Amino acid sequence: MAISLFLLTFATVMNRIALLVVSFLMSLVACAQAIYDPKCITMMDAPLEGTDSAFVPALKSIGFVPVEADEEEEEEGTYHFKGDFYGIKDARLEVTVNDKTKLLSEATITCGPYRTRELYERNQKYLLGKLQREWGNFKAKGDGSLYVLTEYGYIRQSITLHENGAHSITYYYLNMAPYYKDASNMGLKGFVQEVITDNPVAENQIEHFDEVGKLKSTELTNRQYNQVGYLISASLTEDGEKKQIVYEYNDDGNLKRTIQTNTVSGLKLITEYKWNDDGEITQQSQKAFDKTNECIMSVTMKYDIQERDDNDNWTKTNLHITNWLKGQRAQTMEVVQTRTISYWDED
Repeated sequence: MAISLFLLTFATVMNRIALLVVSFLMSLVACAQAIYDPKCITMMDAPLEGTDSAFVPALKSIGFVPVEADEEEEEEGTYHFKGDFYGIKDARLEVTVNDKTKLLSEATITCGPYRTRELYERNQKYLLGKLQREWGNFKAKGDGSLYVLTEYGYIRQSITLHENGAHSITYYYLNMAPYYKDASNMGLKGFVQEVITDNPVAENQIEHFDEVGKLKSTELTNRQYNQVGYLISASLTEDGEKKQIVYEYNDDGNLKRTIQTNTVSGLKLITEYKWNDDGEITQQSQKAFDKTNECIMSVTMKYDIQERDDNDNWTKTNLHITNWLKGQRAQTMEVVQTRTISYWDED
C-alpha cells in the first residue's frame, strides 16, 4: 500500500514537472517566433503589425497573454491581452485587425482605474516619460489628450475620469506603415501605389503595389515573406531558366544583399546596397560569378539625388554607372532618371 501511494505521488509530481517543462518550451517558442521590425510602430519593441500569427507571438514575447473578453467588450476582429506595460501591472490591451486584410490596424492599452490621484499622477508621469524618451515629445490636442506622430504610426494618450472619481490612462497606437516591405526594398516611403521611371536601369519602368505594400508582379513567383512582411526568397524565370533569389537585411530593416542563382547555368548575381540615414538607396553594386566562382562582371551604380516629392521620395536623380566585363576595360556613364509616384492615401 505504501509503495502504491509512493508511486502515485511520484507520478503526480512527474506529471506536474512535465507540464512545467512543456509550458516553458512553449514560451520559448513564442519568444523565438517574435521578430523585431524597425519599420513599423512598436510597443515595448513588439511590432504592432501583421496577422495574429505575427502579433500574438510578438506580444507574448513581452509578457502579454491572451485573455477572454467580457461579454460587453467581445467583438469580432478584436483580440484581448493582459500584461505589464513598462512595468505597470495588469494593463489591458485590445488589438483590432482590419476586416478585409486581417492585418493589425490599431491597439489600445489601458492602465487603471486608479482610485487615488497620487497613484494616477505618478503612473501617468512615469509612462509619458518612458514613451517620450522612446518617440520624442508629445503634443497637446484641443480635447486634452497628448499625441506623437512617428515615421510609421501615431500614438495618443488620453485620460478617462470615471463617475467614482477614479482615473484610467489609455494609450492608442495606430499603425501607419505598409505591412509588406516590397516598396521599402526599393527605397520608397509610404503607401506607394505606382512608380513610373524614365530611363530605368536594372529595374522595371512601371511598378505597382497593393494597399498593404505588396509588389504586383507576375515575374517573381514562390515568394516567401517572414512574419513582419519582409521578402526572404523568391523565384524568377528568364529565357526558360529558373533563378532562385535570397534577400538579406541589415539591422535597420534595409535590404542589404540579394543573391540570385541560376539553377541551370550556375551563374550567380550578387547585389549589395548602401543606404543613407533617410532610408534611401545611395549605391547598388552588382557582381556576377560563373559556376567556378570567378567574377565575370561588375556594375556599380551611385545615386546623386536632385529632387524629392512631399513624401520624401526622390523624383529626379543623376545615376553614375561604372561597368566592367571580364577581358574589357571599365566603362562609365551617367543617366538622368525621373520618377512619377502615386500613393494610395492621396487626396
